[in-house]
Amino acid sequence: MKASLRIPVFRRLLAAYAFNELAWAVGTLALAVLVYRRTGSALGSTGFFLCAQVLPALLSPLLVARLDRRPPARVLPALYAVEAVLFGVLAWMTSRFALEAVLVLALADGAVAITARSLASAARATILKPHDLLQEGNALTNAAFSACYMAGPLLGGVVVAAGGTIAALLANCCFFAVMSVLLATAGLPAAGAEQSGPSTGRVRAALEHVRQDHWLRVMMALQAVGMVIFTISIPVEVVFAQHSLHAGAGGYGALMSAWGAGAVAGSGAYARWRRRSAGTLISTSAVALGLGFAVLAVAPSLWVALIGAAVGGAGNSIEWVAARTVIQERTSEHWMALVMSFADSVSQLAPGLGILLGGVITTLADPRLAFAVAAVGSLSFAVIAAGLLRPARIASLDQDSPQRAGSGGQDVTSAPPSRSLA
Repeated sequence: MKASLRIPVFRRLLAAYAFNELAWAVGTLALAVLVYRRTGSALGSTGFFLCAQVLPALLSPLLVARLDRRPPARVLPALYAVEAVLFGVLAWMTSRFALEAVLVLALADGAVAITARSLASAARATILKPHDLLQEGNALTNAAFSACYMAGPLLGGVVVAAGGTIAALLANCCFFAVMSVLLATAGLPAAGAEQSGPSTGRVRAALEHVRQDHWLRVMMALQAVGMVIFTISIPVEVVFAQHSLHAGAGGYGALMSAWGAGAVAGSGAYARWRRRSAGTLISTSAVALGLGFAVLAVAPSLWVALIGAAVGGAGNSIEWVAARTVIQERTSEHWMALVMSFADSVSQLAPGLGILLGGVITTLADPRLAFAVAAVGSLSFAVIAAGLLRPARIASLDQDSPQRAGSGGQDVTSAPPSRSLA
Protein backbone atom coordinates (compact mmCIF):
# COMPACT_ATOMS: atom_id res chain seq x y z
CA MET A 1 0.00 0.00 0.00
CA LYS A 2 3.04 2.27 0.13
CA ALA A 3 3.84 2.37 -3.56
CA SER A 4 1.13 4.88 -4.49
CA LEU A 5 2.10 7.11 -1.56
CA ARG A 6 5.57 7.43 -3.05
CA ILE A 7 4.03 9.47 -5.88
CA PRO A 8 4.03 13.09 -4.58
CA VAL A 9 1.16 14.31 -6.75
CA PHE A 10 -1.06 11.44 -5.58
CA ARG A 11 -0.32 12.32 -1.96
CA ARG A 12 -1.54 15.86 -2.63
CA LEU A 13 -4.67 14.62 -4.38
CA LEU A 14 -5.38 12.23 -1.51
CA ALA A 15 -4.98 15.01 1.06
CA ALA A 16 -7.25 17.29 -0.98
CA TYR A 17 -9.83 14.51 -1.19
CA ALA A 18 -9.80 14.05 2.59
CA PHE A 19 -10.16 17.79 3.14
CA ASN A 20 -13.02 17.82 0.61
CA GLU A 21 -14.98 15.11 2.44
CA LEU A 22 -14.49 16.84 5.79
CA ALA A 23 -15.56 20.14 4.29
CA TRP A 24 -18.62 18.53 2.69
CA ALA A 25 -19.75 17.11 6.04
CA VAL A 26 -19.13 20.34 7.93
CA GLY A 27 -20.74 22.53 5.26
CA THR A 28 -23.81 20.35 4.79
CA LEU A 29 -24.48 20.18 8.52
CA ALA A 30 -23.95 23.92 9.02
CA LEU A 31 -26.13 24.98 6.09
CA ALA A 32 -28.89 22.50 6.96
CA VAL A 33 -28.96 23.89 10.51
CA LEU A 34 -28.90 27.48 9.21
CA VAL A 35 -31.80 26.96 6.79
CA TYR A 36 -33.96 25.10 9.30
CA ARG A 37 -33.34 27.61 12.10
CA ARG A 38 -34.12 30.59 9.91
CA THR A 39 -37.16 29.09 8.14
CA GLY A 40 -38.48 26.69 10.78
CA SER A 41 -39.79 24.67 7.87
CA ALA A 42 -39.16 21.13 6.65
CA LEU A 43 -39.92 22.47 3.18
CA GLY A 44 -37.00 24.88 3.46
CA SER A 45 -34.69 22.02 4.48
CA THR A 46 -35.97 19.93 1.58
CA GLY A 47 -35.25 22.80 -0.79
CA PHE A 48 -31.72 23.04 0.56
CA PHE A 49 -30.94 19.35 0.00
CA LEU A 50 -32.45 19.48 -3.49
CA CYS A 51 -30.28 22.47 -4.40
CA ALA A 52 -27.15 21.17 -2.68
CA GLN A 53 -27.20 17.55 -3.88
CA VAL A 54 -29.84 16.66 -6.48
CA LEU A 55 -29.81 19.54 -8.99
CA PRO A 56 -25.97 19.75 -9.11
CA ALA A 57 -25.88 16.13 -10.28
CA LEU A 58 -27.79 17.22 -13.40
CA LEU A 59 -25.47 20.15 -14.08
CA SER A 60 -22.11 18.51 -13.42
CA PRO A 61 -21.66 16.60 -16.72
CA LEU A 62 -22.20 19.85 -18.65
CA LEU A 63 -19.51 21.58 -16.59
CA VAL A 64 -17.11 18.65 -16.85
CA ALA A 65 -17.51 18.65 -20.64
CA ARG A 66 -16.25 22.24 -20.71
CA LEU A 67 -13.37 21.69 -18.31
CA ASP A 68 -12.03 18.15 -18.67
CA ARG A 69 -9.63 18.97 -21.52
CA ARG A 70 -8.14 21.97 -19.78
CA PRO A 71 -5.02 21.60 -17.60
CA PRO A 72 -5.95 19.99 -14.25
CA ALA A 73 -3.10 21.98 -12.69
CA ARG A 74 -5.18 25.12 -13.31
CA VAL A 75 -8.76 23.86 -13.20
CA LEU A 76 -8.79 21.99 -9.87
CA PRO A 77 -7.14 24.75 -7.77
CA ALA A 78 -9.50 27.27 -9.41
CA LEU A 79 -12.59 25.20 -8.58
CA TYR A 80 -11.56 24.81 -4.94
CA ALA A 81 -10.80 28.54 -4.76
CA VAL A 82 -14.33 29.22 -6.06
CA GLU A 83 -15.73 27.03 -3.29
CA ALA A 84 -13.71 28.95 -0.71
CA VAL A 85 -15.24 32.20 -1.99
CA LEU A 86 -18.77 30.73 -2.01
CA PHE A 87 -18.48 29.62 1.61
CA GLY A 88 -17.09 33.01 2.54
CA VAL A 89 -20.18 34.62 1.01
CA LEU A 90 -22.45 32.13 2.79
CA ALA A 91 -20.74 32.98 6.10
CA TRP A 92 -21.33 36.67 5.40
CA MET A 93 -25.00 35.92 4.70
CA THR A 94 -25.64 34.32 8.09
CA SER A 95 -26.43 37.79 9.42
CA ARG A 96 -28.25 38.83 6.23
CA PHE A 97 -30.21 35.64 5.61
CA ALA A 98 -32.31 35.31 2.47
CA LEU A 99 -33.51 31.81 1.64
CA GLU A 100 -33.49 32.30 -2.13
CA ALA A 101 -29.91 33.57 -2.15
CA VAL A 102 -28.70 30.76 0.13
CA LEU A 103 -30.33 28.15 -2.09
CA VAL A 104 -28.74 29.66 -5.22
CA LEU A 105 -25.32 29.65 -3.55
CA ALA A 106 -25.86 26.08 -2.34
CA LEU A 107 -26.71 25.06 -5.90
CA ALA A 108 -23.60 26.78 -7.25
CA ASP A 109 -21.38 25.19 -4.61
CA GLY A 110 -22.91 21.75 -5.20
CA ALA A 111 -22.29 21.98 -8.94
CA VAL A 112 -18.68 23.08 -8.42
CA ALA A 113 -18.12 20.39 -5.78
CA ILE A 114 -19.31 17.43 -7.87
CA THR A 115 -17.44 18.76 -10.91
CA ALA A 116 -14.22 19.02 -8.91
CA ARG A 117 -14.75 15.53 -7.49
CA SER A 118 -15.12 14.03 -10.98
CA LEU A 119 -12.09 15.86 -12.37
CA ALA A 120 -10.00 14.89 -9.33
CA SER A 121 -11.03 11.23 -9.75
CA ALA A 122 -9.99 11.39 -13.40
CA ALA A 123 -6.65 12.96 -12.44
CA ARG A 124 -5.97 10.23 -9.86
CA ALA A 125 -6.77 7.51 -12.38
CA THR A 126 -4.56 9.14 -15.03
CA ILE A 127 -1.64 9.29 -12.59
CA LEU A 128 -2.02 5.78 -11.13
CA LYS A 129 -3.00 3.64 -14.12
CA PRO A 130 0.43 3.77 -15.86
CA HIS A 131 2.01 2.47 -12.64
CA ASP A 132 -0.59 -0.32 -12.20
CA LEU A 133 -1.54 1.26 -8.86
CA LEU A 134 -5.17 2.20 -9.46
CA GLN A 135 -6.58 -0.44 -7.12
CA GLU A 136 -4.09 0.41 -4.39
CA GLY A 137 -4.70 4.14 -4.75
CA ASN A 138 -8.47 3.67 -4.67
CA ALA A 139 -8.13 1.53 -1.55
CA LEU A 140 -6.32 4.40 0.18
CA THR A 141 -8.85 6.91 -1.13
CA ASN A 142 -11.71 4.78 0.16
CA ALA A 143 -10.04 4.51 3.56
CA ALA A 144 -9.73 8.30 3.70
CA PHE A 145 -13.39 8.66 2.75
CA SER A 146 -14.52 6.19 5.41
CA ALA A 147 -12.50 7.92 8.13
CA CYS A 148 -13.88 11.31 7.12
CA TYR A 149 -17.40 9.83 6.92
CA MET A 150 -17.06 8.99 10.61
CA ALA A 151 -15.24 12.13 11.73
CA GLY A 152 -16.92 14.74 9.50
CA PRO A 153 -20.36 14.95 11.14
CA LEU A 154 -18.76 14.92 14.60
CA LEU A 155 -16.40 17.72 13.60
CA GLY A 156 -19.24 19.71 12.07
CA GLY A 157 -21.38 19.29 15.16
CA VAL A 158 -18.55 20.38 17.46
CA VAL A 159 -17.74 23.45 15.35
CA VAL A 160 -21.40 24.52 15.10
CA ALA A 161 -21.96 23.97 18.82
CA ALA A 162 -18.80 25.82 19.81
CA GLY A 163 -18.76 28.72 17.36
CA GLY A 164 -22.10 28.73 15.58
CA THR A 165 -22.95 28.36 11.92
CA ILE A 166 -20.69 31.21 10.84
CA ALA A 167 -17.66 29.50 12.40
CA ALA A 168 -18.40 26.28 10.52
CA LEU A 169 -18.81 28.11 7.21
CA LEU A 170 -15.59 30.06 7.73
CA ALA A 171 -13.82 26.81 8.60
CA ASN A 172 -15.05 25.43 5.29
CA CYS A 173 -13.71 28.52 3.54
CA CYS A 174 -10.30 27.71 5.03
CA PHE A 175 -10.56 24.02 4.09
CA PHE A 176 -11.09 24.85 0.43
CA ALA A 177 -8.41 27.53 0.41
CA VAL A 178 -5.93 24.96 1.74
CA MET A 179 -7.02 22.47 -0.94
CA SER A 180 -6.54 25.08 -3.64
CA VAL A 181 -2.98 25.78 -2.49
CA LEU A 182 -2.22 22.05 -2.11
CA LEU A 183 -3.19 21.30 -5.69
CA ALA A 184 -1.74 24.48 -7.19
CA THR A 185 1.69 23.31 -6.03
CA ALA A 186 1.13 19.56 -6.58
CA GLY A 187 2.59 19.19 -10.07
CA LEU A 188 -0.65 17.95 -11.59
CA PRO A 189 -0.66 16.96 -15.28
CA ALA A 190 -0.29 20.03 -17.45
CA ALA A 191 -2.90 18.96 -19.99
CA GLY A 192 -6.36 17.46 -19.92
CA ALA A 193 -7.56 14.50 -21.93
CA GLU A 194 -7.36 16.44 -25.18
CA GLN A 195 -6.76 20.10 -25.87
CA SER A 196 -8.38 20.55 -29.27
CA GLY A 197 -11.97 20.43 -30.49
CA PRO A 198 -15.23 22.02 -29.33
CA SER A 199 -16.94 21.02 -26.08
CA THR A 200 -20.37 21.14 -27.74
CA GLY A 201 -21.90 17.68 -27.95
CA ARG A 202 -19.32 16.00 -25.70
CA VAL A 203 -21.89 14.97 -23.10
CA ARG A 204 -23.99 13.33 -25.80
CA ALA A 205 -20.90 11.68 -27.27
CA ALA A 206 -19.83 10.38 -23.85
CA LEU A 207 -23.29 8.93 -23.26
CA GLU A 208 -23.08 7.21 -26.63
CA HIS A 209 -19.64 5.88 -25.69
CA VAL A 210 -21.10 4.32 -22.52
CA ARG A 211 -24.10 2.98 -24.43
CA GLN A 212 -21.95 1.27 -27.05
CA ASP A 213 -19.52 -0.22 -24.53
CA HIS A 214 -21.58 -3.06 -23.10
CA TRP A 215 -19.34 -3.46 -20.06
CA LEU A 216 -19.59 0.19 -19.01
CA ARG A 217 -23.33 0.15 -19.65
CA VAL A 218 -23.79 -2.88 -17.41
CA MET A 219 -21.68 -1.36 -14.61
CA MET A 220 -23.50 1.97 -14.71
CA ALA A 221 -26.89 0.26 -14.66
CA LEU A 222 -25.82 -2.01 -11.80
CA GLN A 223 -24.60 0.93 -9.74
CA ALA A 224 -27.81 2.89 -10.32
CA VAL A 225 -29.94 -0.04 -9.16
CA GLY A 226 -27.59 -0.79 -6.28
CA MET A 227 -27.62 2.78 -5.01
CA VAL A 228 -31.43 2.74 -4.89
CA ILE A 229 -31.48 -0.50 -2.90
CA PHE A 230 -28.63 0.34 -0.53
CA THR A 231 -30.08 3.75 0.44
CA ILE A 232 -33.55 2.54 1.43
CA SER A 233 -32.27 2.50 5.02
CA ILE A 234 -31.26 6.18 5.19
CA PRO A 235 -34.61 7.67 6.33
CA VAL A 236 -35.46 4.49 8.27
CA GLU A 237 -32.64 4.41 10.81
CA VAL A 238 -33.71 7.40 12.88
CA VAL A 239 -37.28 6.08 13.19
CA PHE A 240 -35.96 2.59 13.95
CA ALA A 241 -33.70 3.86 16.74
CA GLN A 242 -36.33 6.14 18.26
CA HIS A 243 -39.51 4.08 18.01
CA SER A 244 -38.57 0.43 17.40
CA LEU A 245 -35.60 0.16 19.76
CA HIS A 246 -36.54 3.11 22.03
CA ALA A 247 -32.86 4.04 22.05
CA GLY A 248 -33.33 7.78 21.49
CA ALA A 249 -30.96 10.14 19.71
CA GLY A 250 -27.98 8.42 21.30
CA GLY A 251 -29.02 5.13 19.75
CA TYR A 252 -29.33 6.73 16.34
CA GLY A 253 -25.87 8.24 16.72
CA ALA A 254 -24.51 4.85 17.74
CA LEU A 255 -26.02 3.23 14.63
CA MET A 256 -24.38 5.87 12.43
CA SER A 257 -21.05 5.37 14.17
CA ALA A 258 -21.30 1.59 13.78
CA TRP A 259 -22.03 1.99 10.07
CA GLY A 260 -18.99 4.27 9.74
CA ALA A 261 -16.79 1.87 11.71
CA GLY A 262 -17.91 -0.92 9.39
CA ALA A 263 -17.00 1.25 6.40
CA VAL A 264 -13.47 1.71 7.79
CA ALA A 265 -13.17 -2.07 8.27
CA GLY A 266 -14.47 -2.57 4.73
CA SER A 267 -11.77 -0.26 3.41
CA GLY A 268 -9.15 -2.46 5.03
CA ALA A 269 -10.78 -5.59 3.61
CA TYR A 270 -10.79 -4.13 0.10
CA ALA A 271 -7.13 -3.14 0.43
CA ARG A 272 -6.31 -6.77 1.23
CA TRP A 273 -8.56 -8.42 -1.39
CA ARG A 274 -8.46 -5.78 -4.13
CA ARG A 275 -6.96 -8.23 -6.65
CA ARG A 276 -10.04 -10.47 -6.50
CA SER A 277 -12.46 -10.39 -9.44
CA ALA A 278 -14.97 -7.56 -9.75
CA GLY A 279 -17.84 -10.05 -9.69
CA THR A 280 -16.58 -11.60 -6.46
CA LEU A 281 -16.01 -8.29 -4.68
CA ILE A 282 -19.27 -6.67 -5.75
CA SER A 283 -21.52 -9.68 -5.18
CA THR A 284 -19.89 -10.61 -1.85
CA SER A 285 -20.16 -7.05 -0.55
CA ALA A 286 -23.83 -6.96 -1.59
CA VAL A 287 -24.37 -10.17 0.41
CA ALA A 288 -22.79 -8.42 3.42
CA LEU A 289 -25.18 -5.51 2.93
CA GLY A 290 -28.12 -7.90 2.71
CA LEU A 291 -27.07 -9.71 5.90
CA GLY A 292 -26.59 -6.38 7.70
CA PHE A 293 -30.05 -5.18 6.71
CA ALA A 294 -31.54 -8.57 7.70
CA VAL A 295 -29.98 -8.32 11.18
CA LEU A 296 -31.39 -4.79 11.53
CA ALA A 297 -34.83 -6.02 10.48
CA VAL A 298 -35.00 -8.57 13.31
CA ALA A 299 -32.74 -6.93 15.92
CA PRO A 300 -34.35 -7.15 19.38
CA SER A 301 -31.92 -4.68 20.93
CA LEU A 302 -29.55 -1.85 20.07
CA TRP A 303 -26.48 -4.05 20.51
CA VAL A 304 -27.67 -6.53 17.90
CA ALA A 305 -28.62 -3.64 15.59
CA LEU A 306 -25.08 -2.24 15.92
CA ILE A 307 -23.68 -5.52 14.61
CA GLY A 308 -26.00 -5.34 11.60
CA ALA A 309 -25.03 -1.73 10.93
CA ALA A 310 -21.31 -2.56 11.08
CA VAL A 311 -21.70 -5.50 8.66
CA GLY A 312 -23.75 -3.34 6.29
CA GLY A 313 -21.22 -0.51 6.45
CA ALA A 314 -18.38 -2.88 5.56
CA GLY A 315 -20.29 -4.23 2.57
CA ASN A 316 -21.22 -0.75 1.40
CA SER A 317 -17.60 0.40 1.52
CA ILE A 318 -16.28 -2.56 -0.48
CA GLU A 319 -19.03 -2.45 -3.11
CA TRP A 320 -18.58 1.26 -3.74
CA VAL A 321 -14.82 1.26 -4.27
CA ALA A 322 -14.82 -2.03 -6.24
CA ALA A 323 -17.43 -0.79 -8.72
CA ARG A 324 -15.78 2.61 -9.08
CA THR A 325 -12.37 1.05 -9.66
CA VAL A 326 -13.47 -1.21 -12.48
CA ILE A 327 -15.27 1.67 -14.20
CA GLN A 328 -12.03 3.67 -14.07
CA GLU A 329 -9.98 0.72 -15.32
CA ARG A 330 -12.33 0.21 -18.22
CA THR A 331 -12.48 3.86 -19.31
CA SER A 332 -9.88 5.46 -21.57
CA GLU A 333 -8.30 8.76 -20.56
CA HIS A 334 -10.21 10.60 -23.30
CA TRP A 335 -13.54 9.90 -21.58
CA MET A 336 -12.40 9.48 -17.96
CA ALA A 337 -13.66 12.75 -16.46
CA LEU A 338 -17.04 12.62 -18.19
CA VAL A 339 -17.64 8.97 -17.33
CA MET A 340 -16.73 9.71 -13.70
CA SER A 341 -19.12 12.66 -13.74
CA PHE A 342 -21.88 10.27 -14.85
CA ALA A 343 -20.94 7.90 -12.00
CA ASP A 344 -20.92 10.77 -9.49
CA SER A 345 -24.27 12.03 -10.76
CA VAL A 346 -25.79 8.57 -10.38
CA SER A 347 -24.43 8.39 -6.83
CA GLN A 348 -26.32 11.58 -5.96
CA LEU A 349 -29.53 11.02 -7.95
CA ALA A 350 -30.26 7.33 -7.33
CA PRO A 351 -30.31 7.64 -3.52
CA GLY A 352 -33.24 10.03 -3.86
CA LEU A 353 -35.42 7.16 -5.07
CA GLY A 354 -34.07 4.85 -2.38
CA ILE A 355 -34.75 7.40 0.35
CA LEU A 356 -38.28 7.96 -0.98
CA LEU A 357 -38.94 4.21 -1.07
CA GLY A 358 -37.65 3.74 2.47
CA GLY A 359 -39.73 6.62 3.75
CA VAL A 360 -42.92 5.32 2.09
CA ILE A 361 -42.47 1.77 3.43
CA THR A 362 -41.76 3.05 6.93
CA THR A 363 -44.79 5.36 6.85
CA LEU A 364 -47.18 2.70 5.54
CA ALA A 365 -45.78 -0.20 7.60
CA ASP A 366 -42.75 0.00 9.93
CA PRO A 367 -38.95 0.34 9.83
CA ARG A 368 -38.34 -3.39 10.12
CA LEU A 369 -40.20 -4.07 6.87
CA ALA A 370 -38.11 -1.39 5.13
CA PHE A 371 -34.91 -3.09 6.32
CA ALA A 372 -36.30 -6.44 5.15
CA VAL A 373 -37.00 -5.02 1.69
CA ALA A 374 -33.45 -3.63 1.57
CA ALA A 375 -32.10 -7.04 2.63
CA VAL A 376 -34.02 -8.93 -0.07
CA GLY A 377 -33.05 -6.31 -2.65
CA SER A 378 -29.35 -6.49 -1.71
CA LEU A 379 -29.25 -10.29 -1.85
CA SER A 380 -31.05 -10.24 -5.22
CA PHE A 381 -28.54 -7.65 -6.43
CA ALA A 382 -25.69 -9.96 -5.35
CA VAL A 383 -27.09 -12.84 -7.42
CA ILE A 384 -27.64 -10.62 -10.48
CA ALA A 385 -24.17 -9.04 -10.18
CA ALA A 386 -22.50 -12.44 -9.89
CA GLY A 387 -24.24 -13.52 -13.10
CA LEU A 388 -23.60 -10.36 -15.08
CA LEU A 389 -19.95 -10.08 -14.03
CA ARG A 390 -18.92 -13.64 -14.81
CA PRO A 391 -15.52 -13.60 -16.59
CA ALA A 392 -16.95 -15.54 -19.56
CA ARG A 393 -19.77 -13.07 -19.99
CA ILE A 394 -17.40 -10.08 -19.76
CA ALA A 395 -15.13 -11.64 -22.38
CA SER A 396 -18.18 -12.03 -24.62
CA LEU A 397 -19.16 -8.39 -24.07
CA ASP A 398 -15.63 -7.29 -24.95
CA GLN A 399 -15.82 -9.11 -28.26
CA ASP A 400 -19.12 -7.38 -29.04
CA SER A 401 -17.87 -3.87 -28.14
CA PRO A 402 -16.94 -2.00 -31.33
CA GLN A 403 -13.96 0.31 -31.63
CA ARG A 404 -14.87 3.96 -31.61
CA ALA A 405 -13.04 7.09 -32.64
CA GLY A 406 -13.10 10.24 -30.59
CA SER A 407 -13.30 13.83 -31.66
CA GLY A 408 -10.40 15.07 -33.71
CA GLY A 409 -9.72 11.54 -34.97
CA GLN A 410 -8.23 10.28 -31.70
CA ASP A 411 -8.59 6.53 -31.27
CA VAL A 412 -10.62 5.95 -28.16
CA THR A 413 -10.97 2.19 -28.36
CA SER A 414 -12.15 0.89 -25.01
CA ALA A 415 -9.45 -0.13 -22.58
CA PRO A 416 -8.79 -3.87 -22.30
CA PRO A 417 -10.57 -5.73 -19.53
CA SER A 418 -9.13 -5.12 -16.09
CA ARG A 419 -7.21 -7.88 -14.34
CA SER A 420 -9.79 -7.56 -11.57
CA LEU A 421 -12.32 -9.04 -13.99
CA ALA A 422 -10.28 -12.17 -14.58
